[in-house]
Amino acid sequence: MIAKRRRKSRKWIARLIFLILIVVAGAVCYFVWDSYFRDKTSGEDETRTAEIIEEPEKGDGEDLEATEIPEVVEEKKVILYEGDDPNEKSELTGVITYAGVSGNFLMVRVNIDQYLSEGNCRLDLMRGGSSVYSDSATIVSSAATATCEGFNIPISALGAGDYGIVITLSSDGKEGVINGEVSI
Repeated sequence: MIAKRRRKSRKWIARLIFLILIVVAGAVCYFVWDSYFRDKTSGEDETRTAEIIEEPEKGDGEDLEATEIPEVVEEKKVILYEGDDPNEKSELTGVITYAGVSGNFLMVRVNIDQYLSEGNCRLDLMRGGSSVYSDSATIVSSAATATCEGFNIPISALGAGDYGIVITLSSDGKEGVINGEVSI
């Protein structure tokens, strides 16, 4: 009788390689995760350091007045913004953050550099030197600046082409103008 040779299956090699890849991927994920959070906590430790001053022990013949106590030095105050304070300017300033078509509307969004609690924004769309559309919105305050409530102009009220955007701001006796352009 001839004995049949049993073929060795090579599936175990593929399974072993797959298992090794999973272990390596897990190790890489662990080291990336660990280094990410270690950097975050080490930064916090540096900012929370404090100097501990030990009081001198009283000796038999020592005077407390003669003992030197280390002087505490105050840290310099960090200045967050080194430019002029925009709230102290005599005119209002800002920028058009978005002017574009969305659906059936031309949307215009404005950010004002100053903090304002109330006021008015007037939008004029200019074409050929004359105003073809006007609208008004109130000023809305945010944390450190302000914004116009927003302008949504129906495209049907306008035609295709290039328009100049003129936004006139007024609040608390101050005024300013923001200019921009848009194509429909």
